[in-house]
Amino acid sequence: MSPIRKILLILSFLILNTSLFAQKETEQITQNIQTANFSNLLLFWDTEVEMTILDQINQKTSHPQEANQQLQLFFNNKSIVGFDKNAERKVGNTVYMTGKLLSGTQKYNLTLLLQETKSGLRIVSVRVS
Repeated sequence: MSPIRKILLILSFLILNTSLFAQKETEQITQNIQTANFSNLLLFWDTEVEMTILDQINQKTSHPQEANQQLQLFFNNKSIVGFDKNAERKVGNTVYMTGKLLSGTQKYNLTLLLQETKSGLRIVSVRVS
């Protein structure tokens, strides 16, 4: 096998392995939202997170603990019982994830912007509408 083929094979393996790792992390985030497991979700927040939640007028930049509490408060106030992921799209080192938060009578749209870092995927933006 020529050296060029070996290099291409190694590069393709590394790219495939990286995308599988990102996919596993998005599934963990999805599962944490579905089960409202905010203690595990806390691990995925970036150092600063842009939050836009339905009842709040202004977009707000929050620290991880505060962002986690705001989302948990929204879940409690609106009696969110589940999450259905609609789509996930990766562009470069950014992952967009959308879905529906399910309440007894209403559904809310959730959009997450995730950024790949050295320590894995981090939630950098949350929008609930």
